[in-house]
Amino acid sequence: MDINALIQTLQSALPQIAESCCIVNGALMNLTEVQNMGYDEFSMRAKINMPLKLYKYFPNRLTELVDKKTGKPIVDETTGDKKTVNYSIQALRDNTVFMQSPSLFDDVYDSDIGLNYSEYERARLLEYCIRCEIDVKETMETPELANALMQTIADMINSTGNIDSLFKSAPSTKNEYLSNQCFLLELKNQLYKGKDLGESLRNAIVSDFNRYLQYLQDSFRATCFATTPYSQLMWGGSYADCHRGFCVEYTVLPNDPQYQKLFLNLFPMIYCKVRPNMTERLVKFQDKEPTMELLWDIYFHGALRKSIDWAFQNEWRLLLPMERNRAEKDYCVSFFPITKVFLGNRMSHAARKEVIDICHARNIPYIGVTRNPDVFEMQECAIKCEECPHHTNNIPK
Repeated sequence: MDINALIQTLQSALPQIAESCCIVNGALMNLTEVQNMGYDEFSMRAKINMPLKLYKYFPNRLTELVDKKTGKPIVDETTGDKKTVNYSIQALRDNTVFMQSPSLFDDVYDSDIGLNYSEYERARLLEYCIRCEIDVKETMETPELANALMQTIADMINSTGNIDSLFKSAPSTKNEYLSNQCFLLELKNQLYKGKDLGESLRNAIVSDFNRYLQYLQDSFRATCFATTPYSQLMWGGSYADCHRGFCVEYTVLPNDPQYQKLFLNLFPMIYCKVRPNMTERLVKFQDKEPTMELLWDIYFHGALRKSIDWAFQNEWRLLLPMERNRAEKDYCVSFFPITKVFLGNRMSHAARKEVIDICHARNIPYIGVTRNPDVFEMQECAIKCEECPHHTNNIPK
């Protein structure tokens, strides 16, 4: 059964059946079984059936360079023209892939960790009460915890005029100390704005929530690969700029020590209908030092989970832990060898020549992609691009 048939089967299944299944690397699997796998098992089973060719579609267009501080285009001082760069050509020439921030992906759910705010609010209030050494019980509800914490805050303001010594227990980690300071700073800021204590506390917890979500997403970067160079949806969309871009084939070398880090950090996406609620699992890590367990939870339940609607991509994803605020060039990572380049059906003659020249210089085979005359499929062209009148005259095939 091909990937499109699997998608149709899962989408048309009864809700209770659809919610118990997922598609991983083109195979229908039981979602519970997949979720119960740890890193070692999931990685091992994925690598057994991992394709030895991966493909990346590039739009091959110019991007204006922008000053990060001002947000304004960078201008050439000599010509006065806006500076541009073609990241696609750069990746082809350097054999690199760019590790993107997940927040910039086109799917609004992509790598979005499933934290339930109501559950988070209660857990966070309980944690802050404990740090203030307030006598609370695990079974107490959110309003009870909020009232207990507000009473303690009010008593401290009345007796000392500030809340600097609100937390009684010593922080167990540097992250916990910083978290306490951020909470106090936000609480003071809200009170300074004239908010009442209840609203100030709520806003401080919301700030905690948003900051933690951002931290989870900033814990890693990703880049994505397909398993075919003939996907109409990939060629026709923004990935290859409506056939005006190109597609690069990489050959995976699992036994080459030079590429071991890449190989071990490549995973297939998990396509399903439901999002996991990770609140309870992740809140306990919030103020602790990052661990492999936390990173795998972020990967497995966030970065590798997508809606069944995207299963046509049959995507593999390279995930790497990367700190923020690196220079842009430091997010470009050398990848497996490029072994072929597929040229888009609507590439201009000039764009096609530029890519072909790079392929000649680097001794990389290339081929044009054309439409199958009998079925709605893309296929390799039988004529060399340099000898094809459609392309020398810039006529789409």
